[in-house]
Amino acid sequence: MKHRIPTVLAAALLAASAASSVFAADDSSSANKPAAAAATAAPSGPSEAVQKALDKRAKAIVDAFEGVGSALTADMFSAEFNKQATPEQVQQAMKQLRTAVGSCKLAGRINSPAPDGSAYLLDCQKAFVPIEIGVEEKAPNKIQSLLFRASFWRLGAAAQ
Repeated sequence: MKHRIPTVLAAALLAASAASSVFAADDSSSANKPAAAAATAAPSGPSEAVQKALDKRAKAIVDAFEGVGSALTADMFSAEFNKQATPEQVQQAMKQLRTAVGSCKLAGRINSPAPDGSAYLLDCQKAFVPIEIGVEEKAPNKIQSLLFRASFWRLGAAAQ
């Protein structure tokens, strides 16, 4: 494919987002009632404070993606994230992605059951790009995971 974008993985998403979706079998036996109670007690998404931090970090990522505002710094990312990728590496990957998809703006947020993460959709000139961001639950809510998913090309954009 001429304009295939490689999936850029700045850091692996935490297993917590997958683990937070708990499914219990629908069985009326008393043995499964504790499992059903645990399923309803599963986190329903980020707290209001964490969601505000996620939105702030998403905006900072989009601003850096577009080259406006301040550049990415190590202070924005958790120590674990910085061990896996430097801000310069993330910025370089975003530059490559922007070259392929064009200018972007934040189109919306997808609600997540994860207590520390959320997904966003970038509306770019040539494609839609889903991104997932995870932050630490405690202030200053540093980014602990960042994933750019495969792009959804606009009809006709891939042939250009």
